[in-house]
Amino acid sequence: MATSVLPEAPRICAAHAAPASRASWCGQLKLGTLCVPVKAYPAIATPPDIPLRQLHAVCGQRIEYRKCCPEHGEVPAEEIVKGYPYQPDQYVRLAEEELASLQPTDEKTIHLAHFLDPAAVDLVLFAGRSLYLAPANPAARRPFVTVLQSLHRSGKWAVGRVVFSGKWQLVVIRPVDQVLLVHTLYHPAQRRALVNSEGGEVELSQQDLRPFLLLIDTNDGEVPWGDYQDDMERRLTELVEAKVAAAQNPRAGRSSGRHRSTNGRSNRHADSTAAQEAPARRRKAA
Repeated sequence: MATSVLPEAPRICAAHAAPASRASWCGQLKLGTLCVPVKAYPAIATPPDIPLRQLHAVCGQRIEYRKCCPEHGEVPAEEIVKGYPYQPDQYVRLAEEELASLQPTDEKTIHLAHFLDPAAVDLVLFAGRSLYLAPANPAARRPFVTVLQSLHRSGKWAVGRVVFSGKWQLVVIRPVDQVLLVHTLYHPAQRRALVNSEGGEVELSQQDLRPFLLLIDTNDGEVPWGDYQDDMERRLTELVEAKVAAAQNPRAGRSSGRHRSTNGRSNRHADSTAAQEAPARRRKAA
């Protein structure tokens, strides 16, 4: 892993969402011979999915998805097993016990094995999940602070792995205030090669760059994060509420429609009158 990353610096935006009410993971943090009981809390408040459903346009009923066999039709859950495709339409059946035997045994430990400078972590590898680590109980406070202060004073980030959702996950851990922040990473082997840009080298003068450097310098500083907030959910809610209100009070909807129609006729009449009067005004002016 080698490209630059933002160094440890004041955070560019303060926390706004309330802290998570309960831990999403419990286990231990292992550093050498030190094992620290910890709990992990989501660092990001993810918005709920927009609850759009597929409906039958004719009757309005929700579309259902059933598990069907092409030979026997709909199949009950107890008759469904898992299989691995090794050839087209050829599968090796795998029992739940066989799959369970493949799961990692030490699934409740975050193993910290290597340490590196923050600038050595490639930003493209960040997988999008962040968790706060905190002591699991009062007795774990001292060993937890030992790990926290060791990372703070060394200026290093820890690289390790842990089991999330039944599989090993590469993570990087960094100290932030009085907690540890865990970021999941893609494995470096998953990074694709850079896309080759077409054409040769481009030479730019200082004059070419000056207006854009000025633009960057002018807008350097505090970011108005509210301008970047996705308001799709709010606009969808307003649309749905308006349609529900129109369905519950159809007279208001028709009245509004007549009002728009009347306004439309008035506007068209005004436009027509203005068009007829324009030639006369031009002749008079001449």
